[in-house]
Amino acid sequence: MISLGVCIFSILFGFILFKYPPENINSTYGYRTPFAMKNQDTWNVSQKCGGISMMLFGCINGILGIWAIIQPLGINNGKVQLLFLLTGAVVMIVIDEIYLRKLFNKDGSKRNRY
Repeated sequence: MISLGVCIFSILFGFILFKYPPENINSTYGYRTPFAMKNQDTWNVSQKCGGISMMLFGCINGILGIWAIIQPLGINNGKVQLLFLLTGAVVMIVIDEIYLRKLFNKDGSKRNRY
């Protein structure tokens, strides 16, 4: 059940973040990592990217949550779902940061395309 709640929250918040991203860098709302907050360009890209990845994470977590309910394991389902949640969150952040670093230099300036 943990995964289903997280699924709904992630899809909803991801959609809001993608559709209505915060316009200015802030410390309250949005995809906030040190690299994403370097400048306005990195901020704008990270909000869209973070919203998309959060919606994908929500869908995957929902599928895994339904699977954990349908196929009960001999171990605690809550722990398995929590493991899915934590692993997915870490993977989501890593993928977003790799994407940002492909688009921007360390100082936040856009990379030159060859």
